[in-house]
Amino acid sequence: MTTTAPDLAEVLAREERERGERQEALQMLRSAQTNLMSAEVAKLRVIVEWAKVNRLDADHLDGEPDPGAVMTDEQVEELEAALGDQGFCDRWLSVAGPGAPVVSEFAVMELASTLSMGTDAGLTLVGRVLELKYRLPRLYHRVEELQLPVWKAFELADLTQPLTSEAAAHVDRQVEAVAGKIGKRQMERLVAETQARFDPKAAAKAEKEQRERRFFDIGETRRTDSTAGTLEDLAGTVPIAGCLDAADAADLEAAIRHTARALGKAGCEDSLDVRRAAAVGELARNQLSLDLETGEIQDSKSVSHGRGVDLVVHLSDESTAAGFMVGRLESTQTPVSAEVIREWCGTAAKITVRPVIDLNGAVHVEQYEVPDRIKQRTRWTDPRCVYPHCNRPADRCDCDHMQPFEQGGATCTCNLAPLCRRHHRFKTHGAVTYRRLGPGAYEWEFQTGMTIVRDHIGTHEPQWPKPPPAEDWEAEPPDNPVFGPPTYFR
Repeated sequence: MTTTAPDLAEVLAREERERGERQEALQMLRSAQTNLMSAEVAKLRVIVEWAKVNRLDADHLDGEPDPGAVMTDEQVEELEAALGDQGFCDRWLSVAGPGAPVVSEFAVMELASTLSMGTDAGLTLVGRVLELKYRLPRLYHRVEELQLPVWKAFELADLTQPLTSEAAAHVDRQVEAVAGKIGKRQMERLVAETQARFDPKAAAKAEKEQRERRFFDIGETRRTDSTAGTLEDLAGTVPIAGCLDAADAADLEAAIRHTARALGKAGCEDSLDVRRAAAVGELARNQLSLDLETGEIQDSKSVSHGRGVDLVVHLSDESTAAGFMVGRLESTQTPVSAEVIREWCGTAAKITVRPVIDLNGAVHVEQYEVPDRIKQRTRWTDPRCVYPHCNRPADRCDCDHMQPFEQGGATCTCNLAPLCRRHHRFKTHGAVTYRRLGPGAYEWEFQTGMTIVRDHIGTHEPQWPKPPPAEDWEAEPPDNPVFGPPTYFR
């Protein structure tokens, strides 16, 4: 059987066709990127307009707010104490650097909920946009002209917020021509040099504050990335994060390296990473027997080397029927396997078993103050703040009466839910209301008519009220509901 060589003209034609297809695909990708950037710029412009209608007052349209009008946390607490039963209040927040407009805190909460994000994320977004618009106008113009991606501009906006207006303007001039061409580290160096040049006292203060920000968290979800809900959590592991003094960090690294090496020589066949993790536990257990005041090792009989286990049993019909038990670590709210719990109990010096409580039953008291036993039941039912997209642990939240006590609302587990202080003020002020749909499920309704449901699955997409029939309209309904509730003229 013989084969004929492909015709050269056919090969060239096929290559040319494939080249054209690749070029077309790249052009479509570039067009999609341009459209995405245009949509992001449109979003920034809408947020700027939103900030204008939620600014302090008309005199501050150009972004020159009165610093005394921005309420501190201490002032809010004093005002709340003075108001008493009249409730909490809204306050004005300076979310960007000096010279940018201040905005209503409650308005930011509603904006964040509209965009399906948490309040902290909403504050960050508004702060970045106002920083660009009012303090980095050259950079903002480049973003509007699609010459610079929004995310790249946001990186610089995060760095310039602590700067004075003069220093921010200097950075704006310096990076106008090179924005998008330099990395984040170069921008950080430029901002640090600018701050030291224009405000040396603030630079020295920032250095001192940075040392005050040292921390060491074990299983603390507010600072560490958590994989809560994954199968890996069943192993009973927790994340650790910290910011240490450089000398302390070097000493800790040397101690961990030495102990991990010793574990390997003792016959441990785990990987180096696993041995380093185990070394931290060895260091901690050895420290339990050290008296820091005398530097001597205490009598082992007077020192408890085991850990304590506080065991709370939660049962449901589904779990007992299936015969599969999964626990939850209280500090991180992550699942843990029953086998790991058995191992912990087997090595514990003390085990405390809490009585089994039926969370389906309602418990109430004839008083406004919520006793600890009811607070604990509420936290077991809802381990997080129940506001949309908020993940503040319930043990750091207020126990809120959904129907106010003075309006007949009972101090009962059926009328209580955990709300962090920020969203507690938002609800108490009357800018938003909510009701329980069922165990762990809540529906929030805003003044704009928007409703959001949060349940055990998470926060659902916002829903807007249906417009009246088209024949009843005398004017077209507004396309964008950001600025307020839809208004229809009959």
